[in-house]
Amino acid sequence: MAAPWLTSGTRESSSRSRSPAMAPADTILHSLLGAGTRYEGKLFFEGRARIDGRLEGEVHSDGLLVVGPEATVQGLVEVHTLIVQGGRVHGDIHASELVELHAPAEVRGDIRTRALYMDKGVLFEGRCVTGCVVGLGGSDSGDSAADTSPDGYRDQPSRS
Repeated sequence: MAAPWLTSGTRESSSRSRSPAMAPADTILHSLLGAGTRYEGKLFFEGRARIDGRLEGEVHSDGLLVVGPEATVQGLVEVHTLIVQGGRVHGDIHASELVELHAPAEVRGDIRTRALYMDKGVLFEGRCVTGCVVGLGGSDSGDSAADTSPDGYRDQPSRS
């Protein structure tokens, strides 16, 4: 069952059921790819979006993406925050702030993010780098280019 703060415009009163990435005012869902829907290509959105269907391609946003329990995302995901509520993501993930993986999520691909939360029971195959990252679109977060590696992570060797 989907959490009410991700599907409606009303505020959730219980703080224990709210996702750590969601502040009380962040309750409006701007875009939805519903169950039974299939999309191929590049998806760009602003604000908050939820995928409950199947997406093959790329996702780009400065906002929050929620991948529902029955959803499948195949391809590159570049967002501010990603919450996988038991769905599947097969492809690399670049989240400038946070990635949350809730069981029984399945993630196959590399994750690059500032912070990672992973439930017991999540299947993860890939590499993960956490820490200070360069913002999406190549804009930096106040750090000079000399302070970061080519892929945007401090003190990490180049993957070249």
